[in-house]
Amino acid sequence: MTKKDFATMRQTLSISRRDLVALAACSALFSRPAFAGEAEAVAALLAERWQQRYAGKPGGLTFLALTPKGDVFATTLDAVTATSHFRGASTTKTFTAAAIMLLDQRGLLKIDDVLTATMPGKSEPYLPDTPGFAIPNKDRITIRQLLGHRAGVFDLANQEIPADKPVPYAGKRYVDWQVEQDAHHSFTKPELIGVVAATQVVNGEPGAAYHYSDTHYTILGEIVERVSGMPLDQFKAAELLKPNGLADTHFVTDGHESTLPPPAIAAFSLEQGKTAAADDYNYSYDPGSGNVFTTPKDLSRWIRQLVRGEAGVSKEQVARMCDVAADSHYGLGISRKAAGSFDLGFGHNGGAPGFLTDLAYNPDNDMGYVLVSSLIDFDDLGSELGWLDETAAAALQLIAKG
Repeated sequence: MTKKDFATMRQTLSISRRDLVALAACSALFSRPAFAGEAEAVAALLAERWQQRYAGKPGGLTFLALTPKGDVFATTLDAVTATSHFRGASTTKTFTAAAIMLLDQRGLLKIDDVLTATMPGKSEPYLPDTPGFAIPNKDRITIRQLLGHRAGVFDLANQEIPADKPVPYAGKRYVDWQVEQDAHHSFTKPELIGVVAATQVVNGEPGAAYHYSDTHYTILGEIVERVSGMPLDQFKAAELLKPNGLADTHFVTDGHESTLPPPAIAAFSLEQGKTAAADDYNYSYDPGSGNVFTTPKDLSRWIRQLVRGEAGVSKEQVARMCDVAADSHYGLGISRKAAGSFDLGFGHNGGAPGFLTDLAYNPDNDMGYVLVSSLIDFDDLGSELGWLDETAAAALQLIAKG
């Protein structure tokens, strides 16, 4: 997800509360008239936060909270609604992890099996015994380690292949190099896993430490396909999207599907001090890890139903997913999120050109949310992530007080 990690630098701007309310009023929407006050207050908060950090830059904030009082929606953007599409990026991992846990629940795989073990009820291992799948430490990596980012697998989406490797993409990120060859190249899971096998790149020993890697979830996606006998996107559509009423969500596999379906939120990226539109982007590069097109309505509903144990994955399995590690606050496809002392609950972040997404549901107060910035700041991504958490916490507290 990340491209750079520089020191935090924020700009401040004075703007009157009355002007903020006027600015926000045109774009604040709410699901029920009883929550007009909360929606207006949240919209004003979003406008103020945006002005403080990104005054004069394109993009904005869109927020949807699902609460015991009802749904509260607010945005700083004209014509954006709860059913406007955006790239959910690594929130995809919650779906892939749910697919794995569902198969484990049904006895079709075991998350503590190593990748060379035979799949239950089959005669084949989880990954084929062929050169294209001969990733380092394959016989010692478990499915659980992949889920928790503890398998040590190299991250093809975010790391450069070492320059000394005898491959044409040495010294570059493989996905970037491939798009340079063909802007609409459709990435496949065997292709990406094959790059790790061919180069023997590695981030560490299995189980030794937490190291986030999109390629972990590429491998998990391949396992879902081999165990279920269905393409990953079709399995998730049949088992997770359709049963949960997520009609406006799907997973991109075709490199030519580079623009969001309408209605869509306009997307922007900030990198090296320059802002550029990011509406056209090959989104097939992260199968299983970060290729979801979704909406605030669908994504907030998904995380609430998943964490409640109402999305098809049992409460027992969800408890395993939410058992987070102390050194990472990451469980099995789900992380524990907080803003200071404010507990946001369980969810996932997601970053891709044009969007940074903050997603969580807290079962203790029955409040879930999705917060989307349509400007991703690659120059200061870590700070932007923290800023989104703080903004979400402030919005949820406004709603609770109302």
